[in-house]
Amino acid sequence: MDYDEIKLLAKLLAKELEESKSADLAPKWEGATIEFIPSDSDLAKHSIEIDKLMHKIVMVRDNLRVLEQQINSNDNLSEGEKIKFQNYITKCYGSLTSFNFMFKKDDDKFSSK
Repeated sequence: MDYDEIKLLAKLLAKELEESKSADLAPKWEGATIEFIPSDSDLAKHSIEIDKLMHKIVMVRDNLRVLEQQINSNDNLSEGEKIKFQNYITKCYGSLTSFNFMFKKDDDKFSSK
């Protein structure tokens, strides 16, 4: 990819982020907070509202979908390259299945298939 193609891709990703589909948090997690407690008690704890984490996870999912579309529509990639990159995306989806418990609807959940 040259600079102009990367710039165009960045613009497309930014547009997709603005239009990204949100996902509903499972009701049992509404208003919840995740707290990270370091093993060293001298260090400060960190907490994040679960809906903020959910938003970030959904953004990752949406960006993977855009990347997948860009790969599949790219005429400069061979079929073998497309398959290779698609496998990486599939592995990412598989790793993100750890967060499926947070989603209200099954359609929003990650799948490595």
